[in-house]
Amino acid sequence: MLLLTDTTGEIDTLHAARSYVQSGRPARILFLSHRFPYPPIGGDRVKAYHLLRHLSGHAEVDVISLDEARSVTQHTPGLEEVRSMISVPFNRATAALRIVGSLLTQRPIEFAYYHAPEMQRAVDEALAKSSYDLIICFFLRTAEYVTEHTKTPKLLIAEDARVILQERASLNFELSPQYLVRKIDAYKLKQFEPRVMAKGFDLVTFVSREDESRIRESDKGIPTSILSNGVDLDEFEYSVAPREAEVVFAGHLGVYHNVLMARRLTERIFPLIKRLMPEAKLAIVGKDPDAKLRSVIARTPGASLYANVPNVRLYLERARAFVHPQEVGAGIQNKLLEAMAVGTPVVTSTIGASGIEGVVDEENALIRRTDAEFAEAAIALLRDESQARGLAINARRLMEDRYSWEHVFERLDQIVEQLIGERKDK
Repeated sequence: MLLLTDTTGEIDTLHAARSYVQSGRPARILFLSHRFPYPPIGGDRVKAYHLLRHLSGHAEVDVISLDEARSVTQHTPGLEEVRSMISVPFNRATAALRIVGSLLTQRPIEFAYYHAPEMQRAVDEALAKSSYDLIICFFLRTAEYVTEHTKTPKLLIAEDARVILQERASLNFELSPQYLVRKIDAYKLKQFEPRVMAKGFDLVTFVSREDESRIRESDKGIPTSILSNGVDLDEFEYSVAPREAEVVFAGHLGVYHNVLMARRLTERIFPLIKRLMPEAKLAIVGKDPDAKLRSVIARTPGASLYANVPNVRLYLERARAFVHPQEVGAGIQNKLLEAMAVGTPVVTSTIGASGIEGVVDEENALIRRTDAEFAEAAIALLRDESQARGLAINARRLMEDRYSWEHVFERLDQIVEQLIGERKDK
């Protein structure tokens, strides 16, 4: 691993500070997730995987998760020390019926969909059978399963403010079920989200100040903090290999805001680049693109789709610019952390950069707004290796200084020790 800054002494100190010992035994933690935390693909599963891998080295951790993606496997490398993993089968047809039942209630459609009675039973049985020192709910979708449980400290790793995401997604009207769902949820989440967070959680964490501030505007009494995301600096090692005259976008292509970015890049931004740089190429990389997106990319000269590839890093390493024209979304973008770690210069929007503390325009990324501005920035990086290299080095240094998993674990340890200790002292 290439390190641009020396963090060895700090990491040793972090390891020495971890304990989670309660009354002479390891702490017992119940971890709830709306997705099975393996394989570590996609932003939420990546973080759940790394947090569990770390926590299970210092505590006895039981995991209960929904299995919407049917990804459960007996072999979960890195999670061998987790004490138990219970996966709850997820019935999408039944979940769809729950959506219908929620339309005339205050519960957002997203949360009606994921509130499975089978998951509630599994959580209730675990709490009745075992005594825990801490309950961790990963994502707000799991929070309702323990709102009535008050005997144990509770940490909600909310990640983002869902209301921000849905408001941005419903700004521009379109006649589609996708738009209607997001418009309804944007309205309901204004009250629902802070109300659930206020139900007995000792701490609610977010990945960015913007998300935290939005929730605190609704209810200043909610105890909040920042627990950011990390990037594996070994897996996403800084690359010094020669790069092609290619721009790249990578992300889960079945996710709404990623589809919007891929289409904006393919249909509007890349043609502007191609007009001034005929030799330029575009790579769209990601999982589960639908037929419409495949068609759009196929008819765009110079654009290629790389679907369901095993290793995104290879495409990041060969491109000279990562173009990320985000208009919808909230929280932090893992894809940007990965590109910056690898040394692929990033062109993003204000929304895309907002979750990453320390991002400065023209220093470690280029922050742009219009299609023409994105195209101009990408062309500059394709033509000017010196500018691209300077941005890449500064971006990698930012990842090492703030966004290694060790930094995330340090903050997590502080939170866990504090929550367990505070409840014990009462």
